[in-house]
Amino acid sequence: MHRRYGLRVGRPVDRFYIERFLERHAADVRGRTLEVLDDTYTRRFGGDRVTEAAVVDLDPANDRATIRGDLETGEGVPREAFDCFVLTQTISITYDFNGALDTAHAALAPGGVLLLTVPGISHQADPGGELYADHWRFTWRAIARLLGERFGEQNVIVGADGTVAACAAFLYGIPAAELDPALFDPHDPDYEMVVWARAVKPGG
Repeated sequence: MHRRYGLRVGRPVDRFYIERFLERHAADVRGRTLEVLDDTYTRRFGGDRVTEAAVVDLDPANDRATIRGDLETGEGVPREAFDCFVLTQTISITYDFNGALDTAHAALAPGGVLLLTVPGISHQADPGGELYADHWRFTWRAIARLLGERFGEQNVIVGADGTVAACAAFLYGIPAAELDPALFDPHDPDYEMVVWARAVKPGG
């Protein structure tokens, strides 16, 4: 059994679902983009469609950050400035997740797209080894309501991915490469490992 989601021995199982979701919506990663901590997914999925890749983080030691901003309060985060916000596995480590979602909505220009993922089934991140503490887990229903209240229900698509076998492997820290690909699908609604959403800000 490997701790930290199996990260030390390979790509964690949840990343398979996260990256598949982003690949499906790669066309949304364009123009002025925002990502948290670094711009790995922006560059990977946006490529030359991205004209400016901004990175937000509060940590002054993060030299990849271009914006020192607080997602909970919105302080330091530009408003109506971005065409896409790639926000993966972040609001679960943000105590005021409502504040973070308000900031994400405010940061997008009209017509801008939020690509969000959150954990459903997951073990807790090591509280002593993480800069930001782990607080929350979500269901697709919660994310649908939270985003619908901000973006309008008609502008939000929400789903989830997971199977009992994939969840078990993830909890044991078995990397994705060691799992039979047939065990990733079809999604079992009783086992939501990753909840994902695409939300478009009205007005574009």
